[in-house]
Amino acid sequence: MGIHSEFYYTRLILSLVLVMGYWSLSDGLYAQTSESSLSLVEEPFGQQVMISMESYAFTPSEFVVKTGSPVTLTLSNQSFLVPHNFLLDDPSGIRRVDVDISSGDTKAVTLTLTEPGIYPFYCDKQLLFFPTHREQGMEGRLIVR
Repeated sequence: MGIHSEFYYTRLILSLVLVMGYWSLSDGLYAQTSESSLSLVEEPFGQQVMISMESYAFTPSEFVVKTGSPVTLTLSNQSFLVPHNFLLDDPSGIRRVDVDISSGDTKAVTLTLTEPGIYPFYCDKQLLFFPTHREQGMEGRLIVR
């Protein structure tokens, strides 16, 4: 192994360590909620929310965003072999977002909501005659204030 290939691998490893460190630090940039508290995180380019899609659940299942400010929803399907979708309706029932996310995939959606209110979101996927994912509890609320 020559000095150039050792230098290449050293740079590659250092780059991976830096990227992984950035990802671990950037987790704090996303809105995180618990049952008792809702939080809003504003970034220079708008609000950021990371949503994990698992077997019949969204995490977080409820969060708050600011009226009139862009919000980026990063949707990550953590389920094994189970496709999900993310459907977001406005308070009057008009569909605002309709995105399919395959197992293991991540997609981002950016939108600006100008009307305050509660925007329900859910997954309506269904296998044969079984209940839909929403009927099994895969739903949540985006609150615009």
